[in-house]
Amino acid sequence: MIKVAKERTIGCDDCRWKGYSVDKRGDLSIAKICECILGNPERNRMGCLECGGTGSVLTKNEKGYTCINICGVCGIVRRKVKLYNLASIPAKYWEINEPDTFRPKNRSQQDALTYVKDFVKQYPHKRGFLLMGGSGRGKTHLAIGAISELTLERGVKCMFKDFFHLLSELKEAYSQGTPENAVLFPLIETEVLVIDELGKGKSSEWELNILDQLISKRYNASKTTLATTNYISREYSMKRDNKEEQQILEDRVGERIASRLYEMCEFIYIEGDDHRGESYKKAKKRG
Repeated sequence: MIKVAKERTIGCDDCRWKGYSVDKRGDLSIAKICECILGNPERNRMGCLECGGTGSVLTKNEKGYTCINICGVCGIVRRKVKLYNLASIPAKYWEINEPDTFRPKNRSQQDALTYVKDFVKQYPHKRGFLLMGGSGRGKTHLAIGAISELTLERGVKCMFKDFFHLLSELKEAYSQGTPENAVLFPLIETEVLVIDELGKGKSSEWELNILDQLISKRYNASKTTLATTNYISREYSMKRDNKEEQQILEDRVGERIASRLYEMCEFIYIEGDDHRGESYKKAKKRG
């Protein structure tokens, strides 16, 4: 709930007193400002008491000139909504607005949740994380929970990008004559970047060069990077008791990129069964 003064409160039962709601539209999750802020005469709502739902207010500066400024009440909510929509969060994750929506089923999942929650709470004073392990263990869920809360509650600029989709976008850009930097710059510039499915693809020289550019530039700019991968680090593979066959992350992305990631991220292995596989089996039984 956002309170400006005792008599000024933003929010209602529809938006759970946050001033915004999240839904899915097309391929993306989209946040929107609640009507309790915009103002809806049919529902007898005044909207924002500061600006009447316009998002701006007229003020006078020290010299007596009248200026248009962002509303100090609903302007905060508007910024958070804008940042969330710029994050490009896939539609399937629209209900994930914080890490606590994840339900751990074992110790490793609980440890991962604890780290992600602490990361959000302490941002920007805690380094990022790289979640590794098999499919369907909640890696993407946790990463999106982190950036959803950072954008909607902390006003931090974040972006989500599936690495395989990034490669597709770059190939399309080349075919249209668009410079490579036009695609990469938003990912380099954002404060927090999630790289989903790290290492997925053919691991060609071109793909590794793209990843190297992205990681190195964010590393040099001290930007926070989060990642998920189905592969495991060489260090973890040597420690674990279970020696089942699983590909090594360093073999997929190269030692140079992995070295950067070790400095930027806490490597966290998540154990457990594939929850998507379990859901499929249950649906098949019901059918």
